[in-house]
Amino acid sequence: MKSLVIGAGKSGKSAIKLLKKLGYTTFLIDDKKTCLTEHLKEKLLKDLDLVVVSPGVPLDNSFVQEISNKGIEIIGEFELGARLLRCKSIAITGTNGKTTTTSLVGHILSESGESTFVGGNIGVPVSSFCLQTKNDDVSVLEVSSFQLESSPLFHPHIAAILNITPDHLNRHKTMENYIKAKLNIFKNQTYKDYAVINLDDEILSQQDFSFVKSEIYYFSTKVECKGCYVKNGCIYFNDGVVSQFVMRTADISLKGEHNLSNVLAGLLCVILYGLPLAGLSGFVKSFQGVSHRLEFVAEINGVSFINDSKATNISSTLVAMKAMTEHTTVILGGSDKGCEFDELFESVPVLIKNFVVIGETKQKILAAAARKNVSNVYACQTFKEAINFAYELSESGECVLLSPACASFDMFSNFEERGKAFSKFVKELEKSENRKISNKEGKKTAKD
Repeated sequence: MKSLVIGAGKSGKSAIKLLKKLGYTTFLIDDKKTCLTEHLKEKLLKDLDLVVVSPGVPLDNSFVQEISNKGIEIIGEFELGARLLRCKSIAITGTNGKTTTTSLVGHILSESGESTFVGGNIGVPVSSFCLQTKNDDVSVLEVSSFQLESSPLFHPHIAAILNITPDHLNRHKTMENYIKAKLNIFKNQTYKDYAVINLDDEILSQQDFSFVKSEIYYFSTKVECKGCYVKNGCIYFNDGVVSQFVMRTADISLKGEHNLSNVLAGLLCVILYGLPLAGLSGFVKSFQGVSHRLEFVAEINGVSFINDSKATNISSTLVAMKAMTEHTTVILGGSDKGCEFDELFESVPVLIKNFVVIGETKQKILAAAARKNVSNVYACQTFKEAINFAYELSESGECVLLSPACASFDMFSNFEERGKAFSKFVKELEKSENRKISNKEGKKTAKD
């Protein structure tokens, strides 16, 4: 058997290892670096049985299309791993909140004693652990729209869509295509499975779910529903007949309306999986969130620095800005995903004091701010310069928030690398400011 993997990142390398274990003769090409001559194409396509694409490789790639026209099976790395899982899976998708909710579900299940694997778009390829799973394990999978596009047979026992807002339009071309990709998470479910849907989401509320064969449950921060909802500061679960108390919202460590929604989705997933309601409150309370998502980095002379590098789209940055409780300077900008930025400046929260913009989308963001008559927007050339300038704009008791509203690929390989760079530069700034204080104190002592 012969296979070809397209994409030489973490997913592609993991897929290669798995395919070799399965007995395939494997070939790996980097879609961005490999020069595909006609001779090389002919060699790769000869007697080819399977092609596995990494999430970053679009299905309309010319070589992928050429392979498709020859009738050779093309699947994603996620699908390759998911087909070999020996356990039930809980799959979570959505424009925002996927990583937090996936991590929360994994945390609750692990803390309750379940043998749990967490992976997918969260940074751990499913192909890296699928052969380790057993029947009584459970896998919790974060799934992106890219992965759902190339997973024709994926069948999660519990599938959740958290929300849908415009994103990745440079890849999907239209919102209709993007929505369709997200809804793919339900398409292979049966009546024995469960679908989890956000009742508060504007786009989801307009969808026709008549194609869904699984039993649908909802979550809402606003209204009572079959599923998990909030009422009078408490979370309840309704099984379609009776409502039962789960926990108080005050006991949730994660702050913000968006995180309350994530907790509702996470609780609903583990309840449908079969965990008892008693004890869930403690598991949620002990969950501290994920890195690069509104993560405190340091305080320098009273100015707090918050890392929200995972905010790779506009709606996520809007959520972050609304979550701020002090006057804040926001660092924006990165690689272009095909979206306009006017929405960022349509109704700026009163606590947002300044914007500092960088990266490939800098001019696009500046133009959007100008159209909305927002003037406190400043441009910088480098990431480090933006951090230092944002600090200069801030006073004691205020915040600097990195929440780019863009992908990271103009300067970094991923949002994690961007977040780590933010922390590194902030720590360097902290050392520099501490030296200044020490020097001043030294001079003062010398005079005395």
